[in-house]
Amino acid sequence: MKKHLLLCVEIEETAARIYRQLATSNKLPRQLKVILKSLADDEDDHASQLRFALRFSTGSDFTLKSSDLAPTQALLDRAKALLEKTIQLDFDVKQVIEAGTELEQDFCSIHIENSLEFKDESLKKMFAALAQDDKIHNQKLFDAKTKFL
Repeated sequence: MKKHLLLCVEIEETAARIYRQLATSNKLPRQLKVILKSLADDEDDHASQLRFALRFSTGSDFTLKSSDLAPTQALLDRAKALLEKTIQLDFDVKQVIEAGTELEQDFCSIHIENSLEFKDESLKKMFAALAQDDKIHNQKLFDAKTKFL
């Protein structure tokens, strides 16, 4: 279980780095850069919340629904590959929005809420809030697509 959460922390931190890197593109309007920086801050906050859960949980507060870490590791690998791509290329508006949307959809599909069963109600609420944030991120990216494309 700890390995899974550590992978999730790394995914969130990688996502923050991706959004910050995307925000450096010279091809983007200032308003989109602000959105990307906000998403990066949210991802950093998610990583902090996951670290908090790791530090203060008893280990019996939640259990993995599946012992297969491969999907979570695959998402981390895809996120790292995307980070490398964002470092090498100067993404345009369309590429930024597509990359962000793909990232957030992947988060939703492998999100902690989908992979853990909670016994502690306060932890369950915290992780539900993280899942809701990912949905909000998707909406922000959809709104950006409407506005900038």
